[in-house]
Amino acid sequence: MKTTYIKPIKNLFFGLFAVVAISSCNPESLTEMNRDVNRIDEVIPEYMFTGALLDLPQHSYTVIAQGVQYFSTYKEVAGVGDKYYSFNGTEAPFFYYTGTTENNLWIGKLNRLYQIQKELDSQAEQGIDNTNKLALVRILKVYFYHQLTDVAGDIPYFEARLGERGTLSPKYDTQEAIYNDLLKELDEAASSLTANSPSFGSADLFFAGDIVKWKKFAYTLMLRLGMRLTKVDQATAQTWVQRAIAGGPMSEEGDIAYISYSANPGSLNYKINSLVNGDYNTPGGDNVEGGKYAATFINHLKSTADPRLPVLSVVWVRNPDGSYRADNSIATQRGMINGSLNTFPSDFDSYSEPSQLYLNTSSPIIILGPAEAYLLLAEAAIRGWYTGSSAADAYNQGVRMAMKQWALWPDVAPHSGRISDQQINAYLAQNPFLTSGSFDQQFGQINTQKWVSLFGDDYEVFANWRRTNYPTLMPVNYPGNVTGGKMFRRFYIPLNENLTNRENYMEALQRQGFSEFTGDNLTTRVWWDAE
Repeated sequence: MKTTYIKPIKNLFFGLFAVVAISSCNPESLTEMNRDVNRIDEVIPEYMFTGALLDLPQHSYTVIAQGVQYFSTYKEVAGVGDKYYSFNGTEAPFFYYTGTTENNLWIGKLNRLYQIQKELDSQAEQGIDNTNKLALVRILKVYFYHQLTDVAGDIPYFEARLGERGTLSPKYDTQEAIYNDLLKELDEAASSLTANSPSFGSADLFFAGDIVKWKKFAYTLMLRLGMRLTKVDQATAQTWVQRAIAGGPMSEEGDIAYISYSANPGSLNYKINSLVNGDYNTPGGDNVEGGKYAATFINHLKSTADPRLPVLSVVWVRNPDGSYRADNSIATQRGMINGSLNTFPSDFDSYSEPSQLYLNTSSPIIILGPAEAYLLLAEAAIRGWYTGSSAADAYNQGVRMAMKQWALWPDVAPHSGRISDQQINAYLAQNPFLTSGSFDQQFGQINTQKWVSLFGDDYEVFANWRRTNYPTLMPVNYPGNVTGGKMFRRFYIPLNENLTNRENYMEALQRQGFSEFTGDNLTTRVWWDAE
């Protein structure tokens, strides 16, 4: 009986072994076996465009938010922060080029756009009209590149994607050349947008394919970049600012470009989620990193009776049973002085910190909006570059738009984000535009207002502070700081560039007047940040 069954079983075994052996020798079969069924091999521009928009919010660098004195901490945290204590947290985000899997957030931001552009170009060669789609990709590339060069200075730009053709060590271009090209790209892209060409439709999270609104986006970004040049080249700045104004920047609440999130895993506002997990996980008591709002920020909001203060800020008051309640009354708010402490203060609970409305992980992230556009127009007006309205009218509209945008946030007690027209009018009456003031006074008022209005957009506030020196920051010279008591003015180039692209890397450092290894790179200036 045994011999009757053993032979067929042996034959079956060797037959299966032969099949497996043959399959194992076939590379295509092995490829199929290892294929991730949840991934798509081909480039689908619509899907990738949605991903590119989701890439736009930059990680909320705590070091910037503390540096421009929105926040402070009593701890000697391992970051430059509000004490300028170390270099940690100030590496330029070169992962834009190649991507990283950190937190699954940044996967080749620029690489994604180049892939979309390549596919759209290929389709266009087959007669498909991709005029609008290509223009939108160019606009997004400008957005990414301008933030990267703003913190890093000279970076690989014109050769940044030539690795596909054998250029593995791209040269660093000057920020001046980069800015000239970014403005040219914006101009050409905005001009090419047309109602006669299809767009990304529902894949467009901002405007659902509305080309008119995308034109406004492009010209608002042009207005920002043009104004960036005021310290280094007034004539060129004026040319681009006036071209942006002629094109038509954002002007209405519905023009805001923002990304919505939800309180579901995978759909959280990751900037806020990082802030919560990093420091504000438990209301009341000691925080993980000892962070509170800075005195510079809170004192300004209190002194101007700003209705945004009770929206953004609370003091956690301890109840008799040990629990905490949120007090958002203006009188109670108190900011911590930057760089003043290195031990837990006994009155820690009495300092202000972000409200639960602001810390809501389903809150939106604003990418670009009319509040900034109007404040830029106000500055253009005092420079004599804009006559479409008075500087006061543009300023007032900027304030109004900045306050109205908090209605986008979900209501969380003890305050909703809705600020009434009556409150806004009262604020403007109490803090009128300095119509009879000097240029410097008006300039300071406008750009201090930008600091308040752009709260949360750390990259842009950092850039605008370097251009304008507003807001006026409290001097900090914490013992052992790495900047000589000065606010940092740039990020450093990743040190691995010294290994992979050393010749171009060193040339770029020397051209900009600093050495990566002497510790002075955080206080040297990028091209447009002239003395």
